[in-house]
Amino acid sequence: MYRKGASAERELIRKLENLGFAVVRSAGSKKVDIVAGNGSMYLCIEVKATRKTKLYLRKEDVERVVEFAKKFGGKPILAVKFIGVGWRFVVLDNVSSLSISPDDGEPLEVILGVQKKLLEV
Repeated sequence: MYRKGASAERELIRKLENLGFAVVRSAGSKKVDIVAGNGSMYLCIEVKATRKTKLYLRKEDVERVVEFAKKFGGKPILAVKFIGVGWRFVVLDNVSSLSISPDDGEPLEVILGVQKKLLEV
């Protein structure tokens, strides 16, 4: 289980670095898994990886990331790698449900503002 999560974290780090972010991984996941910034945007990211079609979050986990992000001045993000499906990203201060499926959330590029949603075009 740890290896699956750590592998997903390393994959996301490479993705963020390719988009111009400086990235730090927090081994042991004290507050958040990844902190990333590019000088104008700062992200506090909790990373999950699952083979299931739905991931359930603990309220405490969401609150921990949101509180850390407030103190740090970053955007609280949940990054979920649905193995065999792909990545989904959710801004945690907009969360109304404690579950996420591959149909929920957005691609990373939408969260970063690099790409617009089709509904916004």
